[in-house]
Amino acid sequence: MVSLTERQRKVLFRVIDEFIATGEPVSSASVARSKVVDVSSATIRNVMADLEEFGLLLQPHTSAGRIPTPAGTRRYVNYLYAQNEHLQNPYRHELDREFCGLGDNVERVTKRAGELISRLSSLTSIVSMASLQNVRLRDIKLSLLGDSRVLVILVAEDGRVYNRVVRMGEAIGTDLLAKTQKYLTDLVGGQTLAQVRRRVADERRLAEARYRDYVEKALEIGRKALEETPELDVHVEGTLNILDHREFSDDVDRLRELLRALEEKERVVQLIDKVCENRRPQAFIGPELGWDLGDDLSLIVCDYYRGDEHMGIIGVLGPIRMDYARVIPLVDYAADVLSRELAIDD
Repeated sequence: MVSLTERQRKVLFRVIDEFIATGEPVSSASVARSKVVDVSSATIRNVMADLEEFGLLLQPHTSAGRIPTPAGTRRYVNYLYAQNEHLQNPYRHELDREFCGLGDNVERVTKRAGELISRLSSLTSIVSMASLQNVRLRDIKLSLLGDSRVLVILVAEDGRVYNRVVRMGEAIGTDLLAKTQKYLTDLVGGQTLAQVRRRVADERRLAEARYRDYVEKALEIGRKALEETPELDVHVEGTLNILDHREFSDDVDRLRELLRALEEKERVVQLIDKVCENRRPQAFIGPELGWDLGDDLSLIVCDYYRGDEHMGIIGVLGPIRMDYARVIPLVDYAADVLSRELAIDD
């Protein structure tokens, strides 16, 4: 990475600030008027030419001003990371107020968090929740939908509810269903979904003729109910905020493709799969995203926790020309508030 002088750094960051604000190429005269460096417009023009040689600025058209490249934006964001503790977050009190009293239901709190940071950032928010595979279960409920169909309701300790309809090979009565539910409740309590699946498989392998009918039914229901369970839950809020950014709204085909991708859970999961656990905000700028929807998008995310348990990520997706100085502390503090709200009471 090329080392920059103080003058080069100030000019680069000024160009990025102006480009974020206007979306237009920035001229040397504009930088000179800002007084970030006390030199002539001609000197600034030479500095901008150097920054272009370094691959940090780009001149989209002859005689036009410059715009930042993804590499230049990365320099800028790295600087903001170093200054994160000193960045102003005007939303702290609003985040505290909005989350106060929401309780520890993960689904409700994460959905509210997504709505809130989408509104405050005017971007698209993404909030993921830990896979149900590793969440402890609190209860299981069974309900007859017909002679041979059973609704299985799994209730997780974090408040999430998972429903699945199971078709039995033969009719099952209410008395048998009640005994089946009691057996499964004892089997499920305090276990993770993955543990329950293994336990059901073990119980079925050990099943003998002396087992009562309800045990056989319980194990059959358990096996079918646990065959397919969601790996990751994701909330996406504020997709229509994309319309406010002309980078996307001017290209109808691109806009349609992006909106469709954000509606497909698998595509969103693919996007956030690359995020490694980290208690500090992470930025994926342009081509760093490795997504198939272009290099002009950025993702800012931060992990949130329940005690020491990693629960998921919260973040925003938007144009590479986003206001990082405002978004980074917003996402950082939202993750902190979310972790505090979900903290398990001792």
